[in-house]
Amino acid sequence: MHETVLIVEAREPLAFPESKPGAQFRQSLPFVPGAALFGALGGALDRSGRFDPALLRRLRCRNAYPMHEGDAWVRPLPATAITPKGESRLRDSLVPRVCWEQQTPPALVYAPTDAEGRPWEAAGQKFYTITDGKPEFRNVTQRIHTRVAINRRRGTAEDSLLYSFFAINETTLETDTPTRFIGSLAMIDLDDAAVWHQITDLVTQRIDRLGARQTTGIGGVRMTLRDLPAERSIRERVEALTKRFIRQIERYQNLGGATWRLSGQMFTVNLISDAILLRDGWLPTQELSADMLRDATGIEARLVRSFTTTRIVAGWHALWQRPKTSHIAVRFGSLYVFEAQRSLTDDDYAVLERLERDGIGERRQEGFGQVRICDDFHLIDWEEENGSAGQ
Repeated sequence: MHETVLIVEAREPLAFPESKPGAQFRQSLPFVPGAALFGALGGALDRSGRFDPALLRRLRCRNAYPMHEGDAWVRPLPATAITPKGESRLRDSLVPRVCWEQQTPPALVYAPTDAEGRPWEAAGQKFYTITDGKPEFRNVTQRIHTRVAINRRRGTAEDSLLYSFFAINETTLETDTPTRFIGSLAMIDLDDAAVWHQITDLVTQRIDRLGARQTTGIGGVRMTLRDLPAERSIRERVEALTKRFIRQIERYQNLGGATWRLSGQMFTVNLISDAILLRDGWLPTQELSADMLRDATGIEARLVRSFTTTRIVAGWHALWQRPKTSHIAVRFGSLYVFEAQRSLTDDDYAVLERLERDGIGERRQEGFGQVRICDDFHLIDWEEENGSAGQ
């Protein structure tokens, strides 16, 4: 397996509409979807005479999210992120909420407040990174572009026919700094350095335009690669999250709550991109069930809680000039909480590492189904940062 970090730098405005046709006055996706990179890479392979469907099936072209200079990574905010109403402060509700719900208190719900009594609410779908132990948001700005339609028969401007669309600014707000996105590119189940070198060369030297509306003067990009950052292992993340659950369980028990004894370890499967999940091979579902996890990893675990939302995803075949099949997808930021029935072994951690590399669900080549085991957001020391509000 080969993997690298991919940096996409905008040289012109960029547009990634969610649907086509009929995208007028609709905002672009605020990130570079993996499908755009996958399509551009497939076109580059075709033009170079090296188009290989088997190779394309092994690629993982992942979404690239907005970044600042120096960011090692940027990911979607988990669905358990909450913030005081009207403020931008963050904290994670995962551990206290799941432990509270396991108490099954009658007629009581998990509804935390801050020190001044204001309710906490969902932080929404945003992108974040961690700097000096604290989360920071990352975003892009968009503006409307207006163009005149071209009469394809005469090759001239069409009278009284204008159209407008949103595009991502090529620079950050009120600066000359280019808008940048960070993602990754991987090749699964093929340890061929020569083929990987050909792929990376195509990405950096042959792909200079991405997204829609390229004939209207937008879509120019510059692609660069860099090594993967050093991160905590899955074992360290799982053990750290399990310790947090144990501390919270003890806290509730000391307050007179019911006893909940962990039989194994707690871990989460966080969606870093939208995932197209099918149950029994064909039924759309928004749940990563214990059976589906066992089929993918062999790990026996109980699905304790899921935090999910869905949306419809489609796409457009640029080569065929036809729409792609529409699917129900679980939105990025969703997560699933599992309790392993026993302590995880070295083999289990190796399988979870492969799951993190390979992803889950359908259309993984296009960036769908990227996951992370125990996202770093859940491991921030929120008690030190925000006190015990909501605990």
